Amino acid sequence: MPGERARVELCQSSSRGLWYAYAPMATQISEPKPRVLFTSVCRPFGGPGEGDSVGAELFHAQVTRAQGPFSLRQVIRVWAIDYLAENIEAEAVTMHYPSQRELIKELKTQSYTHIGINFVVATFHKVREMVPLIRKYAPNAKVILGGYGTVLPDDVLKPYGDYICREEGIGFMRKLLGEPLDAPFKHPHAPIPATQVLSYQRRAVVGHVTAGLGCTNGCDFCCTSHFFKQKYVPYANSGRDIYEAFVKTRAQAQADGIAMNGFIMIDEDFFLHKKRADEFLDCVRQAGEPLSLMGFGSVRGLSQFTAREISEMGFDVIWNAFEGRESGYTKQKGRPIAELYRDLKSVGVSQLTSMIIGFPYQDEATIWSEFEALMALEPTLTQCLIYFAFPGTPFHEQVIKEKRYLAKFEDKPDLRRWDGFSMHFKHPNIERPERVEEIQREIYRKDFERLGPSVLRLGRVWLTGYLNLRNDENPLLRKRAERHAVDVRGVLAAISAATVFAPSELARQKAIELRRDIIRHTGELTLKERALETASPFLHLVSLGARAAGVFQQPGLLRTEHRTPGEGRSRNSQRVLRLQGGFESGALGALADDAREIMQQLLAQVLPKHTTAIHEAARVITQHAQSMPASLMVLPQGGPACAGSGG
Repeated sequence: MPGERARVELCQSSSRGLWYAYAPMATQISEPKPRVLFTSVCRPFGGPGEGDSVGAELFHAQVTRAQGPFSLRQVIRVWAIDYLAENIEAEAVTMHYPSQRELIKELKTQSYTHIGINFVVATFHKVREMVPLIRKYAPNAKVILGGYGTVLPDDVLKPYGDYICREEGIGFMRKLLGEPLDAPFKHPHAPIPATQVLSYQRRAVVGHVTAGLGCTNGCDFCCTSHFFKQKYVPYANSGRDIYEAFVKTRAQAQADGIAMNGFIMIDEDFFLHKKRADEFLDCVRQAGEPLSLMGFGSVRGLSQFTAREISEMGFDVIWNAFEGRESGYTKQKGRPIAELYRDLKSVGVSQLTSMIIGFPYQDEATIWSEFEALMALEPTLTQCLIYFAFPGTPFHEQVIKEKRYLAKFEDKPDLRRWDGFSMHFKHPNIERPERVEEIQREIYRKDFERLGPSVLRLGRVWLTGYLNLRNDENPLLRKRAERHAVDVRGVLAAISAATVFAPSELARQKAIELRRDIIRHTGELTLKERALETASPFLHLVSLGARAAGVFQQPGLLRTEHRTPGEGRSRNSQRVLRLQGGFESGALGALADDAREIMQQLLAQVLPKHTTAIHEAARVITQHAQSMPASLMVLPQGGPACAGSGG
């Protein structure tokens, strides 16, 4: 599916690749009542050597990364740990993006029998910093390592975890805690903040439902597909299950007094499962209310539906793979992609399109030719990743067999660079590997210059959908057109900033034309809209300054309790805005954390924490082919509780 880097990062923030376990057979011993802490890795992100592609934000880190203050800012929570906490019976707490100070405070004031950490390969260094703190402040707790980072070999991970989770995580946690394996599955209420642009934050949230894990497409570079052995694990067996989960999470937000203005559906290729997607469409039609969805779909899956049907379902943005014209993946077979994109845009559906560079068939001329083909599609959002040999994938095996790893990665693997933004191996047609990274940066820059800010591209597609559907015979699509008319007015302020700070004259003209068309088709500006237009260039400068100074760039802590006293208060939907950091997290506290973390980063540059020992242990991933590690069962099916045992 589209660009494996997104998959690796979204796994940190979604329920794909939840938790997998490795542990010896346990004996029955008396243990305290289980109480579990699930946590992400600690902030800050983007420290020395990390690169800003690894973090709590998907758009800003990987998609709109070159767009400066126009970049879409939205902190993505680690949905995996929300699903785990919701689907066990034991008391549980989730912590999204604590600082080390906040983690220590939690460990000193609360008592846990198990502590699970979700991570990816590129954030393993954070795990190595967190586990000693856990051992010090919660010495009796068992540490569970989970997420895509568990593709690392056991010899690398064992010093840091009592359990290493490598299979579907809800079933594993239930077995570990001695809970019923057939208990009903529940989708958690786990919204995220609405998208922020130019430092302007709407007081609204976006809902989330995971329809399934894994992918059957089996692309050679894709960790998602091979992590699950090319199998699909449904979290919703019917379209009605998915629809009702959306309705339920929105009702919870409304009860908490905040609007939920959209949804994200996590499923690697939702449209490939046609029967379930048809059922979902029927539910939306029966309700007669247009949704606003972001989801994932291949050309193969999308080709099973008309653009109107996809629009009726409620999709506003679909993440789709362009990859490369000669990459030859089966997911790309179907309707001509230019025709597909044109039809989808005509009914208000935007595309987030991923491109991959570094395929063996490519040389520099081929890459730029394919980039021109991508620009002709005019995607609303663009991701460009480097062809990446992720451990456990067929491409990783091939690179090992052909001895193509560069010496600096083979001898001293820096796991922080396992992120899709580094060239790790020799390329047959590009003599200097660093040139691939340079091309990647140029592609992001040229995309911004040619097509302009993505927020304005969204506005153009919304306006197109409004014009084409406002008089449609289908009442559901007419209502969708009415929503697009409202949404497109929301980009007027960003247009004002773009007319001053656009990256090129072409982008500036696109902004001016969009403003003209919005006013012509939807009416003159209100006083509030004029005020926002006046303020937006100033907000652009504020955003630019904050980023340069490194303040208000980190997420804030979101702590949620499950089945514990005070649960109702701690799960209030409005608290989700804390994830976006800044003033929502408390201005003085956020500034203090920023200052402390900047100092820690400066010290880290002087006193590097990455030792030779970890390079030695990690060297196996560049020197030995390995299948995706299998997990050993902690308990036999239906076995007794073994909370905290093993290790």
